[in-house]
Amino acid sequence: MCSTRAAVSRVDTARPRAMGRRFARGGPGTKSFATPSNDDASTTTATAARRLEFMVEMRCERCATSVREATEAVDGTLSVETSLGTNTVEVVTTATARAVSDAIEARGYKVRLIGQGSATRGHEDEAFGEALARALGTDVRTLRQSLACVGEFKGRAYGHGDVAGTVRFVQASEEVLLAEITLSGLRPNARVAVTVREWGDLTRGVESCGGAYGGDAGVVAVVDVDANGRADMPSTILNSQLKCWDLIGRGVAVHATEDAGDSTGAVASVLARSAGVGANHKKLCQCDGTVIWEAGEDFLPVVVEDESKADGPLISV
Repeated sequence: MCSTRAAVSRVDTARPRAMGRRFARGGPGTKSFATPSNDDASTTTATAARRLEFMVEMRCERCATSVREATEAVDGTLSVETSLGTNTVEVVTTATARAVSDAIEARGYKVRLIGQGSATRGHEDEAFGEALARALGTDVRTLRQSLACVGEFKGRAYGHGDVAGTVRFVQASEEVLLAEITLSGLRPNARVAVTVREWGDLTRGVESCGGAYGGDAGVVAVVDVDANGRADMPSTILNSQLKCWDLIGRGVAVHATEDAGDSTGAVASVLARSAGVGANHKKLCQCDGTVIWEAGEDFLPVVVEDESKADGPLISV
């Protein structure tokens, strides 16, 4: 079974600058290794559980039992709930989403992550209400749609070199932001920095994304890469004042080394909104009508050296 306790070298240990309450508008159960503190300049790393929701191809109670057993065996899992009616599995865990999905797939079931959120059911209704929405200058619906985001890396077809995987953020409360890193295709036995960038402009890769957002606060982590080129950081509390709603639309970069200030060889993606738990129970893909876990490859970018000579659209399958 996949182990989720990966080596995490640093999680933003510098005291972040105050950013104030503002809403970024489209601009360019706890288990601790150590207790994080904004007043402490020492290295701190703490993991915390959040709720992950998967759609799984379960056909009977025997399937549900098998999926439940596989998920419960993943290190870091605190609770599992399965529903045959919606073909969903909700897992409260500190493990990476990939560790959970790998465990389910190992039992022979197709699986897709469809939502993530607070470990406490209904917590969003209490913590992210009218008062906070007004303070941020938005409405409750928009606020609750901005509590999770993800940056995806998809290899050379998307300008990411050999790097594939995700960097995920979940706003567990107004003050606590959780981050999870699952990457492959990195230089084996290296250490790499992951940073949030000021802008989401990928025109020139990391170079056009600006500096680290919020200065040192934008350095999410420096993680160790294993001998197979994989880096996994379980759900981890960020020792900073970053807020998920401020990150959506910004860039996220994976650096080639542990130096977050060195963009040589770095690759970048844009942080996009991610669905919350219970918000994405559709079973058919709207674009091609296939079952969600059978949907084909999404659109690939086409590189055109001279756009004036392009005969058709710049996007193709």
